[in-house]
Amino acid sequence: MFQPLSEQKEATIYQYKLVRKLAFEPGFQRFYIVSGATLALALLLVDLWPALVGLATGSILVPFLHAVIIRMALLRRRSLESTSRRWQWRWKFPFPGYMPALPMELSVFQRLQLHKLWIGACVIGAFYPWLPQWLLAAYLLLHLWLLAPLLYAILRLHKEKRDGVIKLPFEEPFFSYYHR
Repeated sequence: MFQPLSEQKEATIYQYKLVRKLAFEPGFQRFYIVSGATLALALLLVDLWPALVGLATGSILVPFLHAVIIRMALLRRRSLESTSRRWQWRWKFPFPGYMPALPMELSVFQRLQLHKLWIGACVIGAFYPWLPQWLLAAYLLLHLWLLAPLLYAILRLHKEKRDGVIKLPFEEPFFSYYHR
């Protein structure tokens, strides 16, 4: 029997209507890369070798921390079995890191990004007694820089209905927001 879309629980992306396409234009991408380079340069000007060590280790450890936070949050939701096909590593700007490969609910995406923001900052801050301040500053700046485009997208999509679906194509730097 035919059901309206609002009552279907397993609707496909083709049954959704595109509400908003949130593009990250080349100007935004250039600003993002230049701001990251400026932050790195500021750290390097303060103290060269410690900043190099902090940026080199942070560029590996911070994305790994983000992936661990996402996997833990999905494990808490008991949806880890689908994580390997739903999330993949992405290296293109402006979204480097562990990103969704398939469409997902906007509310879940927002919650995961906020988990990454706060839990990541708390984990980095928890090492304050043992790590030097320059290393913590490098990790925290890298953490915030990697999350900046995602937080920008969350702010832009804040007023949309939370039961919609967000899609992040791997080929293009934009988000697509769909709703039934």
